Amino acid sequence: MPRMASQIEFQRIATLTVVALSFCLAFSSGCLLVGREKPVSKQVATSRQLSQKGISALDRGEWDNGETLLAQSVKACPADPEPRRHYAEALWHRGARDRGLAEMREARRLSGEDPALTVRLGEMCFALGRMNEADALADEAIDVSPRLATAWALRGQVAQATGRLDDALSCYHRGIEYQRDDRSLLYLTAEIYRQQGRPERALSMLEALRDSYPAGEEPQHVLYLQGLAFVALTRYDDAAESLTLALGRETPSAELYCRLAEAQLLAGRTPEANAAVQQALALDPHHEPSRLVGQRIELASHSLTTIRR
Repeated sequence: MPRMASQIEFQRIATLTVVALSFCLAFSSGCLLVGREKPVSKQVATSRQLSQKGISALDRGEWDNGETLLAQSVKACPADPEPRRHYAEALWHRGARDRGLAEMREARRLSGEDPALTVRLGEMCFALGRMNEADALADEAIDVSPRLATAWALRGQVAQATGRLDDALSCYHRGIEYQRDDRSLLYLTAEIYRQQGRPERALSMLEALRDSYPAGEEPQHVLYLQGLAFVALTRYDDAAESLTLALGRETPSAELYCRLAEAQLLAGRTPEANAAVQQALALDPHHEPSRLVGQRIELASHSLTTIRR
């Protein structure tokens, strides 16, 4: 018994020694982050100030300045995942994608594999064509946080990119179930329905997406896709209305004017269609789809003139 008691006491002392050493090492590095309620050194305070300034710079679009500040913050406190993940985004934005990926990977490790950082790392892998790694990271995030919509979106994107459209749809709908106002999920779902030739389902997603924006602030591309869905459903006047609204959102393109001309022609509004196709050709005289629509307008105008005679 005395011998067993001495062993227990020895183990207790050894454990306390390891803990004490860990704290000493953390203090000596100037970067103890446990709890994070209050800084433990001037170095940590400086790191966090630099991090806040760097993040604010990124928010203002000052990417170079933000990257510099965040690099300094990471150097001052290498064990803090927060500035490191923003530093990774700055590097990624600049085009230093391999470095950005490495920094995000380290930020994830330091965070204890936070699901949100796992997803962001997966998104970076997806952008670089690393589908297997992106898929594995999506699965890891879902295992930890099954209701994380962004993780389901990532899994769906991998499935869509590899031709598994039904699997992708299932993932996107699962994500929408957990976050109904997620615009990226609504858009991705609408795109698959459009690819599958299911305009009614595509339109329902696009209408939900459009409703998520304040009136008058809907993006041009959403209105454009809505117009295409209306055309597929032979709702030509509705298509022309959506495409006309799209013209006023951003700089119009020849393709947008061409689609509007086509919808107006199908709706029997030949003069308006002719005006729209002329706008398209003014922007791009060599835009072949607009030339073809123009020929159809000429035929329709000729037929109408013949009938009137």
